[in-house]
Formats: sequence, structure tokens, C-alpha cells
Amino acid sequence: MERLKPAMLSLLGLLLCYLQPVTSLAQFGTPVEEDSFFRKNIIKKEAVLVKEDQADILLRFGAQPAFPNIDGPQMYYNKKALSNIAELEANGLDEMIPDRYLEQLDRQLVEYVHQFGIENFSKNVDLLWKTGRVKQLLGDTAKALYYYELAKIHNYGTRSPVFSYDTLIETSEWVNIEEYYEMLDIRRKIDPLIPPKEVLVPMGDQINSLAPDYAPFVDPSDSILIFTSRRDTTGMIPDSYVDPFAKKNEDLYYSEIDFMSGEWQEAVRLPDSVNSEFNEGSACLAPDGLTLYFTSCRQGVFLHTNNRNTLPEQKKRNKVSRRKKTPQADIQRNGMLFGSCDIYKATYDPTTQSWGHVQNLGKQVNSESWDSQPNMSADGRTLFFVSNRKGGFGGTDIYYSTLGEDGRWSKASNLGPMINSPKNEVTPFFHKINSTLYFSSTGQMKNFGSYDIFKARWMGTDWEQPKNVGPLVNTRGNQYYFSISGKGTTIFYSNAKDTEKDHVKQNFDLFSFPMPMEARPDAIAQLKGFLVDSVSGYPLRGKVMVIDTEEGIEITPKRINEKGYFEFDLVNDRKYRLYVMSDSIFTIIRDVELNQDTMFHFFTRSFEKNKPIVFEAMGFRSNSAKLSASVKPKLDYIIRFLDTYPMFKLEVEGHTDSDGRAESNLRLSNQRAASIADYIIRKGEFDTERITFQGYGETRPIVPNDTEENKEKNRRVEFKLVFDETYDGEMFLPSEEELILGDKIENIDDPEYDSEFDWTDEELEQLEKDQRKWEEELELEDDLDAELESDILMRANDEKPDSKKSKKKKD
Repeated sequence: MERLKPAMLSLLGLLLCYLQPVTSLAQFGTPVEEDSFFRKNIIKKEAVLVKEDQADILLRFGAQPAFPNIDGPQMYYNKKALSNIAELEANGLDEMIPDRYLEQLDRQLVEYVHQFGIENFSKNVDLLWKTGRVKQLLGDTAKALYYYELAKIHNYGTRSPVFSYDTLIETSEWVNIEEYYEMLDIRRKIDPLIPPKEVLVPMGDQINSLAPDYAPFVDPSDSILIFTSRRDTTGMIPDSYVDPFAKKNEDLYYSEIDFMSGEWQEAVRLPDSVNSEFNEGSACLAPDGLTLYFTSCRQGVFLHTNNRNTLPEQKKRNKVSRRKKTPQADIQRNGMLFGSCDIYKATYDPTTQSWGHVQNLGKQVNSESWDSQPNMSADGRTLFFVSNRKGGFGGTDIYYSTLGEDGRWSKASNLGPMINSPKNEVTPFFHKINSTLYFSSTGQMKNFGSYDIFKARWMGTDWEQPKNVGPLVNTRGNQYYFSISGKGTTIFYSNAKDTEKDHVKQNFDLFSFPMPMEARPDAIAQLKGFLVDSVSGYPLRGKVMVIDTEEGIEITPKRINEKGYFEFDLVNDRKYRLYVMSDSIFTIIRDVELNQDTMFHFFTRSFEKNKPIVFEAMGFRSNSAKLSASVKPKLDYIIRFLDTYPMFKLEVEGHTDSDGRAESNLRLSNQRAASIADYIIRKGEFDTERITFQGYGETRPIVPNDTEENKEKNRRVEFKLVFDETYDGEMFLPSEEELILGDKIENIDDPEYDSEFDWTDEELEQLEKDQRKWEEELELEDDLDAELESDILMRANDEKPDSKKSKKKKD
């Protein structure tokens, strides 16, 4: 472990400065005002960085514990108080109850639910919901939501009635991972930006082994990695997996970053003073870099290895240890093992350059059950850990204990009903930015799989509602054992590629990848929006994708709910691009610089599949069907458009002014449409069934043919997009801006303009045949028809490439 010491000592000063708790508030901005129409059901949360003093991370409302009995009596019951509550609500919870009764009922309910023991949260979850309902009727939506959230968490997985409070606050959900990648492909087509960063990058052979490697901890400087591994199979018979409970080969390893190369060095096993003949794992460093907290499992035996009171069985077990102990490692294990696994600490002694003084944290922290997975707050005074001790909310709960000035740990307390659910919570990780707790859970709402990772900020009095960090991190499998870099931008992650659900049998490896935007601890600025039909005023459904344009970070898309609402938690003072899309609206693309909580109102028109979409018309010279150089860029744009949006067919319609004979105008308009359709089919390599054309002559003017200006408007070709009813692929529609060709396409008058389309010899031959056919059909009876013939004959000569280009193309 001597290699670890120089890095720790050199970083000690930096860490102590870097991790100092801050008590001030830094506000990013004042939320924008919202229209009352949209505001009545939305609760605003300002984009404020909350940096509380982490030495007092107690679950409290002011000076009083929020639920003082969660570490005491399991069940609170007061018959008289329940009778008073029933009497006050005898008329039912509705808007007709007079305020004086509501206020009395509010006081009675709040007083009662805050006496809850742990069992009350499952057996009396209806009282939590009623408290939220009364708060809502009194107009206190923030506290109403708090009680509603508690009711939903502790109703999940129980037989209690299901409650709904969807009218109070809007929510939007992530799309699943398959839809996410489909939307990425769509986004690349309609607006290519920086490709998504690679995820799940293996940490390399210097870290990972053929055996399971998991439970990473990376110190805030991102230079020291400590993890658990079952790689030591010395003297063991090879097996498809190694059961640590039977083989006792869980050990702690560490690696340091090479500051020259930026790569992790070869992992090294921590010495025998920490790793024993039994199982050690799930470690973390204190901010001082000299104290290691870890879990050790020794099957309920006394641990005084050099004490007269050591049991004979333990003495015998020490003698047959499979590892040779060094004198330096032959230290005292102070204390008794209270349960199957306990939490210990080891101290690094700079004088002897060794880890020693291994101590059980004692009965204030450890129980007679399983206690494990320690994690430390940034000030080194609050220890978070997991236990399945009696008296919890579910199978495993997260607990905490604080270190007093006298060096003693306080009695462990349950982290409370907002974090712990009726199921399992594991692997806590407390991040100093915004006092953000990350943890894995099977009992929180909106899980993607079994164990998902959630985050919740400490708001100074209580924890906010935990939020799923999204499908880029959470999948259908289990997500636990993780660590987050000091800046909150990288996650270090245990992942098993096999589908085995049994944790013991899974072969984990360690990975790292950029933290998704919504999962970061500094992603607290809210971007919200409503999508509304501009004609009917009704809300529209769809999906929203957001991209951080400064770093090219993809933010996992969300669904727009039935009320047209969506929201994202993003990092403040950054530039983003929004894509709002669905199969019923034109895609909306907006750029925004987020410097505060922001609300958007998007108004757009719905797409009707049986109604064609009209592109901007293209004009022609009088009496001409020739494709001029100024038209080709626009046709090339249409070709790219059709290639991007395969769900559309194209109808090309030709029109003329009223000059000349009607029969000639009809032929001219048909020729204009045919020329364009031919160009689009050839260059775009589209099926002829996808592009159709029709000439209408002078029969459909858009303005009267009474001026030269109006006649010019009527000499046009229109493009109508028609939805292909046989299309069964991913549905995504263009933006309204993409349907306007005028300003988007450069108008090139240069006759040498190369549209990257050349006639081949075969095409020229066919063109000549078509030209002869056209000549036979033309009746050149007046000057108009003569000019038409001249323009058509000029077409082949203008398009014909030079001899060198033709030869090169032919070759």
C-alpha cells in the first residue's frame, strides 16, 4: 500500500480545501412568469444551487425531526385523534368543506401522520394521501405534493388503494432505450450534430479481471479507485462462478491514475491488515484520504486475534488462514462482529506507511443483521450505509450516523420515508454538489428494471422526491454499485453482461462513461413546455429530445403527456437545442440558452394524413419548360428531403399563365412537371411510383392574369407531399421551416452550376428519343409553340457534359 501514500499525501491539502462545506445559496436566476392558463397546475422549483452545511444532514423540519418515531415504536395509534379526524371529514374531502374545517382537519392530520412509526407508512398510507388532499384544497401545493409523494412511494407494492394526484402537477416520462436510439437515428438525419459520446466504456485489463469486479469508489479528485474483486482463487477448484459466501474470496483492490498518460495503473490488492481470510468489500475513503471505511463479513465470531478471550474456534481459523500474514499486518481487530457483515474503518499511518488500527464502528452503527456499503459525506462527518436490520421500511434500508466532536458515532437512524420504500434500497453515494444522494432501489416509482439508480437532493429540511436518472444509466437489469466523479460528469459503474439475476453468479466488470445530463448533480434548472395545436387549442402528444450544443451531449428524450406537457432537469448557463416531434405534428426545432427555469409554449398545426402538404412553388420563364440553373438547387433540396422523410410521396403539378392557346399551355405545363419529375427520379434514384406529375395549364391560377407580375406567379410548378399509407417505418415529420424553399436554398444563376448530376451516355440516348417523341407531339402553329420547341431542344445541349467528363463517367 506504500504506492497509495504519496498520492494521498499530495492530494490531502487539495481535498481538504476542495471539499469544504458551504452554507451560502447561489441563485442562478428568477423563474420566468407563466401564463395563468398553464400555471394553475404546475409547481415551480427555482434553479437554485443548494449547498447546505453537511455536518447536520439530519432528516428534520426546522429543529424538530420530521418523523421522530421512525427509529422508535413501529406503530403509532391514537383512537381519539382518529375519531376527531373522522368527524371533521364526515362531509367528505371536497371543495365545499368550509375553510375553518379544512384548517382544523389539516392540523389534526399533520400532527397525526408525523407521529407515524414505520409500520404506519404501509398500514395508514391513506392518511398521508388525505393530508396531501387537504393541503391541496387549502392551496398549499408544495406541501400537498410532499404528502402525495410519500403516499405513492409507500403504496407501491402494497395492497393499499391506489391514489392519484395527476391534477396537481404534470409529469413526463423518459422514452425507453430502444426508442432513444431510434430517435438518435432520426435526429442525425434531420439535423446532424456531434455524435453521441460512447457509453459503457470498459476500464481495461489493468482494472478488470476474468472474475467479478464491482463496487467502485473514486475519490473526488478522480485519481484513486478502490473496488471489490473475487479474482483471487488461490487453491480453489475452477468454477463457473465463485460464491464469495462459500469461498470467502472477496477482497479490496485499488488503482491510481497515471497523471502522465491519464490511464489507470495496474490494480493492487490492499494489504492483509485490511483484507482478511474472510470477505471484505464496498469501501470508501474519508475526505482526509487517510481513513478507509469498508465492510467485513466474518460469520459472527469474535475478532480479538491477540486477545485472551479469543474463542478456540477463531484461533484455529486464524492458524489455517490461506494467506501468510506479515508482522506489519498482524494487528488487533478491535471489537465484536455484531452481525453477518459489519462496517469497519482502517487508518493510514504516515509514520509506518501502513494501514492499521482496524476497528469495528461499534453497536451505534452496526446491528445483529447485515450492515454494509458505507459512503461518506463530503465533510467526513455523516456516514451513509445499508442494513436489513429489523424495524426498517423494506428488505434493506439506507441509514446514517453522524460523527460527534468526541469521535463517537451517533446511533444509526433510518434515512426516512422519502428515500426508503417498502422494498429495497442499496448502494448510497452522497455527492457534495447540491447535497445530492444517489442510491439504487426496487421500490421507488418509475423503475426501468429491478434495481434502478435514483437521485434526491437534501433541501435543508428533507429530501426531495427521488428521480430516476434515466434509461442511459438504468436498463431492464440491475443497476447498483457505482461511483460518481468529483465534478459529477463521469459515472463509474459495475455492469454484468450476462442475464443472470442472482448477484452472486453475475460476472461484473467495471465501466465508466460520461454522466448523462439529467443524472448529474448540477442538473437542477428546469426546462418545461406545453405543446398546443395552433388551430384547435388542444394539447398534442409527442416526444422531445434535447441536445447540449456546447458539448454535444444527448439528453434522453421524454414523452409529452396527454396534457401536452414535458419537463427536463438541465445544467444551467448552457445552450441547448430542442426537437419536438411526433406522428401528428411538424417537427419543431428551437435553440435556447438556459439561464433560469424556463417555460416554453409551442404552438403548431397538426398533420392530416389525407391532406397534401404544399411546398413553395417554383417559377419558370415565359413559355419555357427548361430546367434552369437557378431551379436545380431547389430540386436537389427536395431530393434530400424525400430521402430524409421516406413516409412521403411527391406529386408534381405544372401550371401556366393565360397567354397563348389553352391546348399549348396544357402541353407546356405537363412538360414542366415531367421535366422536374424526371430529374428528381433520376438523381434521387427513387421508384417511379413515388414521384408522379400532372399538368393543369392555365386552369388553376393563384392570382388573376391581369399583370405581368401576376402572370409570373401563375407560371409555376407546385410540389405536394402526400403521406404514403403503405409506410410502416418510424414516423417523424419535417419542420414547417423545411417546407419553405425560398430563403433556405441559395439561388444560383451561374449556368456552370454543377448539381452533382450528370447525364450518362445511356441517359442522353434516352433523352434524344424522348426529344424526338416530344417533337412529333408538338404542333408548332404559332410563335409560342416555336419558342417552346426551341427551349426543349436547348435542354439536352445545356445538360450535356463535356467529352472528358463523359468519358470519365463512362469508364
